[in-house]
Amino acid sequence: MSTGPGRPRRVRPATVAAVAVLALLALTYAVFVPAAWQRVQARGGTPSSATFHGGSCLLGECAVTFSVAGERVTAGLPVGTRAGGHDSGDTVTVRHPPGEPGRAVLADDTGRGSVALLLAAPLGATLAAAAWAVSRARSERRARPAQTF
Repeated sequence: MSTGPGRPRRVRPATVAAVAVLALLALTYAVFVPAAWQRVQARGGTPSSATFHGGSCLLGECAVTFSVAGERVTAGLPVGTRAGGHDSGDTVTVRHPPGEPGRAVLADDTGRGSVALLLAAPLGATLAAAAWAVSRARSERRARPAQTF
């Protein structure tokens, strides 16, 4: 569509909304998929007894401290950690991949259900974005006047 010489082209709100939806979708994948993968890697990992440090665990702001080969390690727990009922100073069991104690996960949080819930978030966001795009395309098609040739 030509707007003529010297005229600025108008940015459609639908384009801005589509870019925003794609950015949020990318952010969702960037956060939830690595958190799910970290839990999968820790399933067969080394169990350790650790001290829990509180914070907003769903946002990945809580941590644990434990000993590995005589050294104290403090590891941040991944996004979406379900630490209900744990207070700072509680003793918890964690698992970490061999040789990577900084990637610890609560032992109770390595099950298939935890991973499925973390992967359901980006999948749901993808389905919602696809539904939005389809409904937007249908409404734009209905709003256009019929063309006669």
